[in-house]
Amino acid sequence: MDEALFREAEKSYAAGDYRAAAKTFLAAAGRRAEGSGPAYHQAGNALMKLRREHDAVTVYGHAMKDETYERRGAVLANLGRAQTATASYHEAVETYKRALEEPDYTTPYKALQGMAAALWQMERFEDAAKAYRKAALESDNPDPGKALNNLGQCFMKIGRPADAVEAYRAALGVDDYAGKGKATSNLGMAYAAVGQPDEACRAFEKAVHLHGHALPPEAAASFEQCRDTVMADSPDRETIEGWSTGDMPAVGMMQGAETASSEEKPAQDAAGVPFGDAETEFFTLSEAEMKERDRASRRVEKQQRRSERNPWVIVGTVAGAIVALAVVIGALYYFGIGWPTQRQAVTGMMDGYAAGEGVEPYWVAVPQADIDKEMSKITPSFAGYEMDGVERTPMTSKVDLTVTPAKGAPMHYKVTLAREGVGWKVTGIENDWASTGGTP
Repeated sequence: MDEALFREAEKSYAAGDYRAAAKTFLAAAGRRAEGSGPAYHQAGNALMKLRREHDAVTVYGHAMKDETYERRGAVLANLGRAQTATASYHEAVETYKRALEEPDYTTPYKALQGMAAALWQMERFEDAAKAYRKAALESDNPDPGKALNNLGQCFMKIGRPADAVEAYRAALGVDDYAGKGKATSNLGMAYAAVGQPDEACRAFEKAVHLHGHALPPEAAASFEQCRDTVMADSPDRETIEGWSTGDMPAVGMMQGAETASSEEKPAQDAAGVPFGDAETEFFTLSEAEMKERDRASRRVEKQQRRSERNPWVIVGTVAGAIVALAVVIGALYYFGIGWPTQRQAVTGMMDGYAAGEGVEPYWVAVPQADIDKEMSKITPSFAGYEMDGVERTPMTSKVDLTVTPAKGAPMHYKVTLAREGVGWKVTGIENDWASTGGTP
């Protein structure tokens, strides 16, 4: 390989002159396979920049002929990406598998995500889900939220919306994930698919008002349908409130699964996957363990069915219990009862604020900056506080809060809360100027 030409080509590539870079890298490669791997590798990358994917496939193949090249795994991953771009999906999957077998390959999450994207195009959604799951669990993956969101898309395709809910929630638990708007919108679609219109409405509201995400047509239609269902079930209910701390601009619409990333440069070290509370058994069990657990569950069900001597009595008893339980739960839900209660959520928030501790557990999932902005309305050095009353509806509530500062007159606030699961969490704090006796 001609080192001088190689350095010249690198300068052209860095300057964005990919046509000159590709030509010079190829000239630097020479005629011998040995030692030419780096030049062919970078020539392929330049051709990909020029959208000449078919040529890139050929050039990456030349790079693989250099048995001494230390970055064969990276070449194979980029070759798989080029094959996917040329609709050679089966070949791409096999190439990505070869990349994962290379001992020098240090960023397997890229090959896994690329393989999953090719499998998605082949409509092998279950296999794509397995690949996305593995990519999300890779400790070096700097953006596991992308893989988790796409994992949810696969679950929706194979008719497992409950698993999709968990995947989207896990994606939203990744602090630095930039696609939280689309993941929240997708979460709304999953909730709608499992028959939870209330949760779906809340997710759609957050996608729009919290993350500034413009709902695609399918999600917008689902939002309207879920909202109509909720209003029909509870005609006197207040309009569902989303989170809003000011006008937020809309961002681009989601268009299916996200694409795999390129591997032009060596990967940098990355943090582990921060699933936190969103982690479920799906993310901790192996495929074999999941299948064995499913078989064991079916065996138990068969044994129970054989042992039932009078199934109609059992069915009647269970049905009656379910109806009674549903009536109780419905009444509690309608009257705004939950656990933790509104008072418990506000008490935990105020006590944590006074102690200088984090108050995030008592808030809905919003950015820390928004929480800090809302909490700053209350002086942290207060002498005491008192809750004067609670306004309850099925989905939203308001707590009248009086805070007594260390110095000065008491201040009055209205703390708004939203139902999350079976309990309540804070969504905002407003000064109650009418009760305080002043003007805003």
